[in-house]
Amino acid sequence: MLKLRARLTDVALTGAAALLFAGSGTAVSVPLAVAQVSPLLLRRRCPAVVLIVVAAATAAHTTLGMARAIGFLPVTVAIFTAAAQRGVLTRWVLCPAAGLAVAAASAARHGPVEGFLLAVVMVIIAWLAGFERDEHLRLRLEVAASADRERLARRVHDTLAHTVTVMLLQTEALRATAPLGPSDRHRVDLVLAAGREALADVRAALAGTAPVLDLPGRLALLRASGLHLPESLPAALTTGLPPALHDIVARLIGETATNALRHDGPGTRLTISATRSGPSLTITIVSSGGRAPGSPAGPGFGLKSLSKDIRGYGGSLTYGPSGGTWTTVAVLPAT
Repeated sequence: MLKLRARLTDVALTGAAALLFAGSGTAVSVPLAVAQVSPLLLRRRCPAVVLIVVAAATAAHTTLGMARAIGFLPVTVAIFTAAAQRGVLTRWVLCPAAGLAVAAASAARHGPVEGFLLAVVMVIIAWLAGFERDEHLRLRLEVAASADRERLARRVHDTLAHTVTVMLLQTEALRATAPLGPSDRHRVDLVLAAGREALADVRAALAGTAPVLDLPGRLALLRASGLHLPESLPAALTTGLPPALHDIVARLIGETATNALRHDGPGTRLTISATRSGPSLTITIVSSGGRAPGSPAGPGFGLKSLSKDIRGYGGSLTYGPSGGTWTTVAVLPAT
């Protein structure tokens, strides 16, 4: 619907400009007038190209004696549209260059004041209007995104947070009242620890802060739940990493270890290796054993989110079944 409305607006604008050119006798050269007006139909799709064509046609038409008021309308619209783009080349280089070309042609025809000064003022107003439009749209998007986050936070609070709280209360009641043996009590304690960690993460997300991942605590909990993990991580993953890279590595290990236990069950073995080669750090995590080795039900949200963040950091993430195991390989810049 929005695309159709924008298309109809462009058609109406182009038609109005054509009628003004035809009815007012503005056009000295019909081909140049067509070159000024017709590209406006594509101003949203390729604003830079439209600006170049319209500005060149306007400058040439002005040199031939085109009237300025209506004759400057197409290039004003083209500059407005191009200035609303966030590309540095289009907004900060192409728009001023097009404006100067039109102003120079106007100065040659009408003099420095009525020609050049008038054209410069017209270009500046159109450019500022386009820039302001982009800022307005950006603010509207930020407000809409903030409202979406608030709605999501309310839903999470009303559903997930309440559900986890009820689970914790019921589990604590079970621990306090049921005759549990040592092993069963240990399992209940693990459930409570995991539930409290989940509730803390939910509260941190609702507060708008990134949850701080306690990787040693997460690994200890997974180890106690039946996942076979190395006693310590490779030295390349624990020393000399920038904070941002350290956070990504911790999330990668925590997510992969959790997936291994969830998909392959207790008894699964996770091996973690890391090698540095020049400026690159390669992390290989292999999940094997368990009830169904190498058979996770495809990558979920966690790995997809990590893959996006790792690409943004300049690295790559690959994962999948390999010879009866599930292998995850991350290549990251080490500096």
